[in-house]
Amino acid sequence: APKKFEMKKNALKNKDEMEKLNPGSTEQRGLRRKSHEKGTAEQKAAAESKKSRVQASKEHNKKHKKGDDSFYKTLMKAFEAKAKAAEEKEAEGEDDE
Repeated sequence: APKKFEMKKNALKNKDEMEKLNPGSTEQRGLRRKSHEKGTAEQKAAAESKKSRVQASKEHNKKHKKGDDSFYKTLMKAFEAKAKAAEEKEAEGEDDE
């Protein structure tokens, strides 16, 4: 007779199965839930880390994304040089005629 197997359980729907696969997943879910509730220590910690991350990003952008050495401006300088060279060639070609 063919063997019968138990139907697999979806760990995304069944929290006990998720706990078997990923020990500590229930604690992680609880911490994530608390990080969204106002007034909890977890929410304050999450807000503080986000604030510092955004501040670091702003400082980086201010330092590296402004001025003449930014990516786009460097790219456009290369095109300007080629355009000038092409114009000079055209001007020389007209002078010959």
